[in-house]
Amino acid sequence: MKAVSKLLIFTMLFLAMLVVSVTANINNNRNNHDIIINYPQQSYFNKQLYVENLMQDEYYKGLLKENLYNTIEESISSTPGIQKTELYKLYNGNIIIDLYDREPLAFTNLDSKFFIDEESNLIKDDNLKLDLPTLSPNLSEKDINEIVKIILEINKDKYLSGQVDRFWVQDEQIFTSLKSFDFNIKIGSSYNIKDKIKKLKAYCAYYNKEPSNLNFNQIDLTYSNQLVAIKN
Repeated sequence: MKAVSKLLIFTMLFLAMLVVSVTANINNNRNNHDIIINYPQQSYFNKQLYVENLMQDEYYKGLLKENLYNTIEESISSTPGIQKTELYKLYNGNIIIDLYDREPLAFTNLDSKFFIDEESNLIKDDNLKLDLPTLSPNLSEKDINEIVKIILEINKDKYLSGQVDRFWVQDEQIFTSLKSFDFNIKIGSSYNIKDKIKKLKAYCAYYNKEPSNLNFNQIDLTYSNQLVAIKN
């Protein structure tokens, strides 16, 4: 009887120690999770290494421990070039961080490392290597907002999206030029921009067929239902 009691006590102690050991291992695994950083969409600035180093900081380790994921997302999303961050935890304890970059639309001038995005934010990046249109310097905020609207609509067109060379403002009117053509284009503003783009594409197509008959220096898209060609 005594032997049975001793065996029972020993078994209970062993089970208790096993439970403590398993619990400790589970907690240890939770604290030793892997952090995986992804770019679900196109990356322009490659902030992966930057975020990896950021997550090694004690401040962010504390936020992870407290499951304050929204705070981490908001903090990383404030990084120049990053538009949005999504953080979630997998069943195995690993942390997934998805980064979404802001899309650069144009450089502020030919030699600048500053660009604007679709929200007209001005962002600096020394390593950005893209063929983007340039903006003339000293544009007003209103002008930039208008040009952004124009670029966003032009970028929907496969042909024109790679043709735009630069934008400038003259007498409060927005102008642009195309890489494959030697005439200037008066857009005016973003008003009725879809129709303006249609007229521009039609003129470019006709110009490619009859270039000798269309030796104009400027075309004006600001008139309704017509295109005006000007020879200076």
